[in-house]
This record gives sequence, C-alpha cells and structure tokens, in this order.
Amino acid sequence: MTLRIRFAKYGALRFIGHLDVMRYFQKVIRRADLPVRYSQGFTPHQIMTFAHPLSLGVSSDAEYMEVDFTEEMDPSEVLERMRAQTSEGFEIISCKVLPEVPEGTRAQSLMSLVSAAEYMISWKDGYDAVPTEEEVRDAIRRLYSRDSIVVEKSTKKTTAETDIKPFIYRIYAPGDAFLEPADPAFAGAAGITRVFAEGIDNTAHADTFENGRKFFVCVASGSAFNIKPGLVTEALCETLGTTYNKHAFALHRMETYKGEDRLVPLES
Repeated sequence: MTLRIRFAKYGALRFIGHLDVMRYFQKVIRRADLPVRYSQGFTPHQIMTFAHPLSLGVSSDAEYMEVDFTEEMDPSEVLERMRAQTSEGFEIISCKVLPEVPEGTRAQSLMSLVSAAEYMISWKDGYDAVPTEEEVRDAIRRLYSRDSIVVEKSTKKTTAETDIKPFIYRIYAPGDAFLEPADPAFAGAAGITRVFAEGIDNTAHADTFENGRKFFVCVASGSAFNIKPGLVTEALCETLGTTYNKHAFALHRMETYKGEDRLVPLES
C-alpha cells in the first residue's frame, strides 16, 4: 500500500533543508507507529519519496511525499496519527491511497510527475520601492507582452541567458480573475490550463504583510525543466524600474502540478 501525503511547511522550519525534512518525517512515521516498508540490504531505510524540494526560506501549502506501508490502513487513521506527531512548522493536510501497480510494471516516481508549480510572491514590509497595486498589474501586462523574457539562469556548472516566457504558464495580480483572466496578457502559455485542489486554502500558511503587495505565477518545475520564481520576480522588478533584492520578497508555493496540456494537483 502506498499513500501520497500532502503537507505544509511554514514558519521557522521553512529554513531547514530537504535532508532535514526527510529525517524529520522518518521520525514522525516511527513515532506514529505506522507499518512503513523498509528497503532491503545492509542499511535498510524507510521507503519514502518527495515530489519537488523547496528552496530554503520558501513556505508552502503544497508539498507531497509518498510512503510505502506493509499493510493496509485507513488514510484517515494515518492522517490522525501523523498529525499527532508533527510540530509547529509542518502540517499534514491530506493523504490518499494510490492505485496498485500491475505486477511486472514500475510506478512512475513522484518527482518525475512534477511539471509545474504555482507561487504567491509578496513584497515584505520595511523595504524601499514597494509598488502600488496598479503598478504591479501594469508591470505584469508589460512584462508578458514582450516577445521574450530573457534572464540569466544559473546551474551548478554554468550561467546562460534563457528565454523563460514559454515556461511561465500564468502570471496575475490580486483582483484579476483567478482561473480564467479576462485580459489575454495574464493567460500564460497557450493551451495550458490548470485547476486547484478543492477545499484547500492554498495560502493558509503564507506570511502576510501590511502593504498587501503580491502577485501570483505558475511556472515550469521538475526534472525536465525548472524555473525558479525568483527569476520571474527579478524580471518584474526590471519592468517596474526597481532594483531586485531577493530578501525583500516572501515566496509561498500554492500548488504543485502534474500533467502537460492540463495541469492538475499532485493530490488529484
């Protein structure tokens, strides 16, 4: 039996790295006395995988992991037991049983399913050059009306100029239609639609600021191609005519998607 678990990461614990998150949930599983499956060999470990690790300092309401169990369990009981063992900074939101994989076949890894992620990006209080709502909305229109959005994209080995516009699936400001923006400038990549998971507040664990300035962006994510939301923020600052300071922004992952032409939450 394999369960896909959705959880939130927020507060001070958004500053711990992915390996620490893995160790944390291994302890949660043990303390919850759940029948987790272990790998074979000299150093057995819990069979647990994660979707798309967060960057340090980013909060989220849409983290996913899969855990293998040696026996059938009611997902609601797993949810209750895990919630009883988690501390402030993590919240188990939901879990679902995955269909059995036919014998002789191999399930696609959770990480390889990820194709996009949606973020809320907020201007923090106490920094200069916080724009007005209309300035943000106008800058988004001007940014997306460009033929290309070229930025410097760095990897572990190289830095190269990359056109990220084809990989921005949607970008919009508060007050614009949430799923179907009327203004074509907010529509994003042609033919790409996406839906949110029902009954979930995608910003429940996001930091809030008095100035209220924010925007939303859905970008390509995952092993095939990955756009960091900070690159879009940097391009938007350039359009606003302000200097980009990564410390002046709070990033919150609202959803993690699978699919190509139609993006659906990993929870679906």
